[in-house]
Amino acid sequence: MAYSSPGEPTSNASRQSLLRMLLLFTAWLAIIALSLWFYYTNVLVYLRGFRSRIFGDSLFHNQAWVVMHLVGGTFALLLGPMQFWPWLRNRFLSLHRLAGKLYMAGVLLIGLSALRLSLLSFCEPCRVSLFILAVLVLISTAFAWKAIKAHNLKAHRQFMTRSYICVLSFVAVRIDDILSLDFFFGTLEDPMFRRTVNEYFFSFVPLLVGEIVMTWWPAAMSTFKLKGK
Repeated sequence: MAYSSPGEPTSNASRQSLLRMLLLFTAWLAIIALSLWFYYTNVLVYLRGFRSRIFGDSLFHNQAWVVMHLVGGTFALLLGPMQFWPWLRNRFLSLHRLAGKLYMAGVLLIGLSALRLSLLSFCEPCRVSLFILAVLVLISTAFAWKAIKAHNLKAHRQFMTRSYICVLSFVAVRIDDILSLDFFFGTLEDPMFRRTVNEYFFSFVPLLVGEIVMTWWPAAMSTFKLKGK
């Protein structure tokens, strides 16, 4: 008969903790890399003279909305990850709070501008999903601010997670530009239909997954534990 050594449970827990840390590190590395790629190809190009079709020809003919979107996106993309690093939050709380305020200001800019720009998207079937996503990012961020004002840290973190998922959704729809998703969606020959599928999938499926992880799964586990007693 084989016996477990006294230190084996601790060793297994350590390995699981290390594996969890590696997975989180890899996930954040991928998110940050994708965000920086998006920032370089969709924001910084404007500083090099690029002008999209929706940029318009005057300040009050779409240009103000696009500039709002670019400035807000800069704050949200670059400061968003900082809100989820416990090391920074625990050691530099004042910096965490400042970054959070700037992030929320950025989301306000991208959300309001997206409400307008969504109506101008060249992908007409995508306009509904973009508009709804803009509404969701504004609402989730407003609720995150309301929750922290009420000192409800759990609700604040959950709504900040929802807010950041919405921000990343604007980025994730571009994944197909660098990595073909045919293995996932199948071969879609029509470019408009392909873009529409990407828009709707990345606008809402990540939010659904987030809800399952944050609320459905904990509630289900709590229910199963109660039944098991």
